[in-house]
Amino acid sequence: MALFAAEPGMDAEDIGDAHFKPFVDDGRILKFSYIDPETSIEERRYCLPTEEWRCKLSQMISRMCRNGAAFNVFTTNDLARIEGTLLGYPKDSIEAFIAHATALKI
Repeated sequence: MALFAAEPGMDAEDIGDAHFKPFVDDGRILKFSYIDPETSIEERRYCLPTEEWRCKLSQMISRMCRNGAAFNVFTTNDLARIEGTLLGYPKDSIEAFIAHATALKI
């Protein structure tokens, strides 16, 4: 899975997903897009066929974060672990990211 966010006025070249289009067009990669009505930020998610669950789960968690519901269930570290796993990062890289982010907060 890949995840990109585009502010209004940004195009695919600006955010780095321009090279996905030919693969989306021929069905080798699936694209899920959501535009937040409050911020107009577009979230673009890409995955391989049969991996749609990754994009759908990521979208659901993103919406839950925006309305605050996710924080009633998950810690920010939990959410980082989920997102990192959905994006395919190895567990040690996810834990290193969390340790780094925690150190920056101190």
